[in-house]
Amino acid sequence: MTAQRLLAIEQSLNLTLPKTLKHGFAVSDISGKVLTLTVYSTAFASKLRQFQSRLVTHLQSEGWPIEEIKLRVSVQPRAQHVTPMPKEARTLDETDLDHFETLAKGLRPGPLADSVQKLLARHRRVATKP
Repeated sequence: MTAQRLLAIEQSLNLTLPKTLKHGFAVSDISGKVLTLTVYSTAFASKLRQFQSRLVTHLQSEGWPIEEIKLRVSVQPRAQHVTPMPKEARTLDETDLDHFETLAKGLRPGPLADSVQKLLARHRRVATKP
């Protein structure tokens, strides 16, 4: 089975699946009339099982001679689907820090108040460095 055919089947499956289930699997093998998909978690496999008959019907309508889909769970996700989120941070200005100080004054002692105080100390220190 060529890689191009496996990718074509994977793309065809992605057209049928809901957005939340796309790209969580790879077509790994076709043996006779059995298609094997590698999935990256047992939870994902459980969700995908609910769509097995729909996927078989879709593939058959596309001309693929598939009668059964087997799922194999693999703990290693494909690197190409692991996309780092872009960092959306900005430096806190004086107005931001003033708002955090107002917040800190209204908080009861506890972990949140401690975190806000640490944030203020860290950013005030950065702001006062020459």
